[in-house]
Amino acid sequence: MNGARARRQPLTLTQRVVWALTGTVAVFVAVLALLSYLTFDEMEDALVNDILASESQRVMHQVEQGDPDYMVLGPVELGGTMRVWHARTPEDTEQLPEPLQRMAPGMHIYEEGVTVWHVAVVDVPPGRVMVVYDATDNEARVHEFGLIVLALGVICSMGAYLIALRVARLVVSPMQKLTGQLSNWAPGAPDMAVDRDDEVGRLIEAFNRVQGRVDQSIAREREFSANLSHEVRTPLAVIRTDAELLLDTALTDDARVRLQRTLKEVDSVVAALESARALAREEAGAREPTRLADSVDDAWSGHQGPALAAGLRLDNQVPPDQVLPLDRYALLMVLRNLVRNAIEHAAPATLTVTSVGDGLDVSDDGPGIDPVDLPFIFNRYYSGALRDVQGEGAADMPRGLGLAIAKRVCDTQGWTLAVSARTTGPDRGTRFHLRFA
Repeated sequence: MNGARARRQPLTLTQRVVWALTGTVAVFVAVLALLSYLTFDEMEDALVNDILASESQRVMHQVEQGDPDYMVLGPVELGGTMRVWHARTPEDTEQLPEPLQRMAPGMHIYEEGVTVWHVAVVDVPPGRVMVVYDATDNEARVHEFGLIVLALGVICSMGAYLIALRVARLVVSPMQKLTGQLSNWAPGAPDMAVDRDDEVGRLIEAFNRVQGRVDQSIAREREFSANLSHEVRTPLAVIRTDAELLLDTALTDDARVRLQRTLKEVDSVVAALESARALAREEAGAREPTRLADSVDDAWSGHQGPALAAGLRLDNQVPPDQVLPLDRYALLMVLRNLVRNAIEHAAPATLTVTSVGDGLDVSDDGPGIDPVDLPFIFNRYYSGALRDVQGEGAADMPRGLGLAIAKRVCDTQGWTLAVSARTTGPDRGTRFHLRFA
């Protein structure tokens, strides 16, 4: 992709519903789990501090009473998780465990690795009492509780995903059914049945109304095409008859050539009208053996004057004997629009037509097409020159229609028309790839 970052595929409606529901539940569960963990941890700390405060008061009373069990440096065991140190002199303080030596009176928490101590420091003249509660097991229980809450959160999130998937399918299934019906829609198809009194039913009703307008518009276009073809045929028939009669009179060679060219162009116009009618009906015309090189020359001859005036030259490299069964006038319509496009946007340049397998390549050595415009050149009325023009000046800019017509003709015939271009380098120019299969 020439270094361009690939666009991420947008999420489907089902995926958006699933992730929205799952995300909401996951956030709720995560917040609830965090609050539960913090609350449990706070309760454990509060319980330990209450026990520690009660024991420190009892020990302080025993020391004040001169209980000999507490008149030693210690540690004095008060149970499996509590012990007491009694430092009566500065020398005793230096013999305490290093973390206790610097603690001021009050409640403290000491952590090192997995070891957690809650310490109550109380001044009891003539010394200081330290009551230590080893809360390592309590912290382990808190961590275990956190893991349990985390596991429950993951299980709840997975369950929420499965439930959300089921809910999303129930919610989106009517839209998917409607999408399947719309994918088979074609102009003139009967209205879809409205069997629901909800958003989907109202959407079907709105689509039926739009379909009616589309069918009316298509009918008017086809009627206009048929009327135009009928009205134009009469004057063309008169022109052709008069030209044939003139050919039977004494004429100069130049006049005879011009009349023969007139007859040929009249026939081309009649055939183009038939192709246009078939295009309006989206039907492919009759196929006949078509000499590709002659078709290229015929398409060029209709625009030779403007092309030469603009500085465009033709290099027809198609083998003269290459014949394919094609709708000749549809091919002429495509080639004429490509020639006209080269006159307007490539000249002065050389227009080269080559045979490539089952198709033609029509290329020029003009300025090429800006990569910004390349994806849109087959759009009706698109012109790259309009991108930077606003206001009244935009009304005078050319609108792209010829390439859109050529693309539609190809689609109707089952052909493909693609384009590539370069604006710099020795390969500068535009190349149209026309394939008949």
